[in-house]
Amino acid sequence: MTRILHISDLHFGRSVAVVVHALLRKISTLQPDIVVISGDLTQRAKTSEFKQAAEFLNNLTTPYILVPGNHDLAAFRLVERLLYPWAKWRKYLSNDLEPTIRHTNYQIIGINTARRGGLYLDWSRGRINQQQIERIQQFFSHSPQTLNLLVAHHPFWLPTNQQHRGLIVGSNTAFQPLKACGLDMILSGHVHLDYCRVVEGMIISHAGTTTSDRLVTGYTNSFNLIEGDHLTLTISRYHWKETDFIYFTKQGFVKQDARWHEQ
Repeated sequence: MTRILHISDLHFGRSVAVVVHALLRKISTLQPDIVVISGDLTQRAKTSEFKQAAEFLNNLTTPYILVPGNHDLAAFRLVERLLYPWAKWRKYLSNDLEPTIRHTNYQIIGINTARRGGLYLDWSRGRINQQQIERIQQFFSHSPQTLNLLVAHHPFWLPTNQQHRGLIVGSNTAFQPLKACGLDMILSGHVHLDYCRVVEGMIISHAGTTTSDRLVTGYTNSFNLIEGDHLTLTISRYHWKETDFIYFTKQGFVKQDARWHEQ
């Protein structure tokens, strides 16, 4: 059985120290096969924040895979954002903005959905382009019977009361080719909400902000634990309560006729 722990939106610079330390202890206790981190490791893409994020990664007791988020780009230092947007990410965290992992039981591909700018007002919005879709298709083109996951920072689905946040641009054209290439699950963050939903036969699993004080009203710090294989999965959600992350609830999923269904 594969165990994948999904965290997101750590926001070092706005992180809560006691929550960070408790998270590290919980990861050590749960012993997942891999930790997935779906972006926004920093708050303002400052050097000090990247150093804090690097220290956190060095303290992990398990392998991990991570992708950037929009907060990992400088918001106000436009020369940095436009000319060398990922220099600090590459220096302190990873030289690979779109990493991949192939394992006997699972395959994971990450994509960078954050953009340095564009002809639109909200630069925090994410995008997936045709080149990225084709790269995902190629990655899964010769997949064995494994659990296939995509990691992106921005959401491919949102609850009705959160749709004002905006879906990732390009999601409408991405769903069918992603499903056709055998993708099982999309892991993402950005909106600081934790939820799971089957969309177009694939599981959309969101992690909330795991360690920051930037909480949505009614939500707390959280992470998700994914357990199972390419046919049966359980996603457990852990919420912060007082001094530790506590099991909150879980959802079960089963794959039938190449489509996932919630049990």
